[in-house]
Amino acid sequence: MQVNALTALCFNMMAMSPDTNGIWLPMVPAGSFTGKDGRSWVNDNPDAIVANFVKKRPFDIEHSTHIKGPAGEPAPAYGWITKVENRNGEIWGFTEWNSEGKEMIEQKQYAFYSPAFTFDETTKQVLALASSGLTNDPNLNVPALNRKEDNPMKLPQLIIAALGIDAEATAEQAVVAINSLKQDKEVALNRAITPDLNKFIPIETHQVALNRAVNAESKLAEIAEQEIEALVQTAIDEGKVAPANKAMYLGLCRSEGGVEQFSEFVKTAPAIATNSQKKLPKDNQGEQKLEEHELAMCRKMGVSHEDFIAAKKQLNVGAK
Repeated sequence: MQVNALTALCFNMMAMSPDTNGIWLPMVPAGSFTGKDGRSWVNDNPDAIVANFVKKRPFDIEHSTHIKGPAGEPAPAYGWITKVENRNGEIWGFTEWNSEGKEMIEQKQYAFYSPAFTFDETTKQVLALASSGLTNDPNLNVPALNRKEDNPMKLPQLIIAALGIDAEATAEQAVVAINSLKQDKEVALNRAITPDLNKFIPIETHQVALNRAVNAESKLAEIAEQEIEALVQTAIDEGKVAPANKAMYLGLCRSEGGVEQFSEFVKTAPAIATNSQKKLPKDNQGEQKLEEHELAMCRKMGVSHEDFIAAKKQLNVGAK
């Protein structure tokens, strides 16, 4: 098993909250994670990392412990990681600064830190926390530490397929594709909130139109019923239909094509002998007058006498 110690990520220290003796800092992210140089590692056994922490580890500058130390050069620590914890899969380390470390941080000489850890070269499994270093440049050209890879990591095939981009696409191109999808989503949401009124209408407006249609249909049915009543009554008054059969003829007229059928019948129907045909009243000019039940029907229908007489004559064409 080949093991490397390297720097994975860069953290902003100014956002951390110290306690009385030191400060807790996140060191190793949980699960799978990727550094800025494109390399990825796995931390799915955080308890093993905690168990491998058997002595305090240095907090140096620019990872001098792993660069200058092996070369025999001074690599002083400006603080010490004295304990670690597993916090929901993430490894946190408690750092106690010495006077030099406190001074540099208070003077804001360094704003970031970068942890170094060992990992299995084959599986990329993180094994132990090795150290951490103050830095202002998280991607130093240092072998096995913050070195950027010569060949940038390609995007995973699942992401390429999901975004519908070229297999050789860069991370920047993937971000462009993601932003385009987000914009499409916003457009769809806006359309859902403000639909095209040429294709959709609010349910309230639809209900108002439906109520009007129902009311109009009801009024038309009422008018049709009154016309049928007048048609059959006229035939009775003219002696062509027996009063006892009025209900039967009303039912006939209400059926499909019934009005036409009844009108054809009364055209040629003789006056019933037992039902003497009475003459319809006329005014002084000889024009036909309306009877009381017809006058009541005009008032109920809101129809003028002249219009009613005209309609009545139209229905009785050929009946006499």
